[in-house]
Amino acid sequence: MLLSACSDATSGHYAERPHGTVSIAYLKSLARGDSTTITDDISIEGYVIANDLFGEYYKSIVISDQSGGIEIGVDIRNTAVRFPISARVVVHCSGLALGNYGGRLMLGAVPEREYTVDRIAESDIDRYMLIDCSAPVAIEPTTITIADLSPALIGNYVRIDDLCFEQEAGLAWCDSDPITGKPITTQRTAYDSRGNALAIRIIAECDYHSEVIPAGRGTLFGVVEYFNSEYSLRIVNHGIVFQ
Repeated sequence: MLLSACSDATSGHYAERPHGTVSIAYLKSLARGDSTTITDDISIEGYVIANDLFGEYYKSIVISDQSGGIEIGVDIRNTAVRFPISARVVVHCSGLALGNYGGRLMLGAVPEREYTVDRIAESDIDRYMLIDCSAPVAIEPTTITIADLSPALIGNYVRIDDLCFEQEAGLAWCDSDPITGKPITTQRTAYDSRGNALAIRIIAECDYHSEVIPAGRGTLFGVVEYFNSEYSLRIVNHGIVFQ
């Protein structure tokens, strides 16, 4: 059923009220407005491509199938233990919600207050999610260029080659708060050989926040994000390969 759903995602033709397993791309197509509660009896199935193994995602994971990826909010720490990289995850979506945050979609619990989506409570994880670590499958990133970025790639695991950080090379990935000295979420900028720029977002919780940004040219592996008309890349699994 997953393969059929992926074929549907490619063609753009979907059943009006599907049942069973659908593609992640199809699930995203259900989003309406800032928050959309899923009422159809549908599930998605994918493999974990991002967690907090290196602190890159806080209380959330990203899963991916052949049609794309999506971030899922879970109200637990140490997601790398419960959701290891490459583990298979089935999410029963009925009763959950899609939140739209500036153009970036996230799956989670129906929001109770001002947020577009809440994290799934730890006590509800087994109700909505099946985690299978018995046959891990590594998801290969899609190789793209900065010029290739499009709405269809938001949430997807990608590889971008031939990047450099110009004047930011040699700085720490994250700046420090001038008062507390603690790291703060920081946006750096990478450039390709044609001068195209891409924001690289490093959250304060990232384990390598104090590492030095490499010089030269290299490759970044990450998840495409989007907020208020701007694309960015969140590095995952410490995917930084520079000469």
